[in-house]
Amino acid sequence: MNSEQLNENLVEEARVSPASNKPKKELPRQSALGAMMKEVHKENAAKKTEDKLELNEETVLPLWKEFLVENKERLQNAFLSVAERQSPTYTDEKITFIETNNISLELLQLHKIDIVTYFMKRTTAPFVRLDFKLNRAATSGRTYKTPRERLKDMIERNPSVLKLIEKFDLNND
Repeated sequence: MNSEQLNENLVEEARVSPASNKPKKELPRQSALGAMMKEVHKENAAKKTEDKLELNEETVLPLWKEFLVENKERLQNAFLSVAERQSPTYTDEKITFIETNNISLELLQLHKIDIVTYFMKRTTAPFVRLDFKLNRAATSGRTYKTPRERLKDMIERNPSVLKLIEKFDLNND
């Protein structure tokens, strides 16, 4: 017998051997535990979409206040003082923050990722865009008073200030 015939005999024996006659075990396509886990996942996904709000003009401000309350411990005090006086608006599919000075605007921008992430989790919006605007016109209308003008305003509001000035001879004119 040559090596080719020997190989053919071995292959034939392997086909006929009793070990190869055993039926193959098939694994179940889905276990009961797997089916249960899929159902739980579907329920959680349904709950998550039910809890989300639509992003619009009415929901922006309440969501902003929730963001500040939920993250109060981990946010900086300087940011919180700026953020608490903010009233973001929703126009043209973006949330707009308006500030009167650069420092406050930069503080808000430092937490841009946190704000976007929070709004994405809590709303059904596919994306959230933030817009930060600087409004210098609000501060340009300020007028500064001289000390004499401030004293005059104090006397108008409270006449007893004039009596104190006269009594202690504080008039330096």
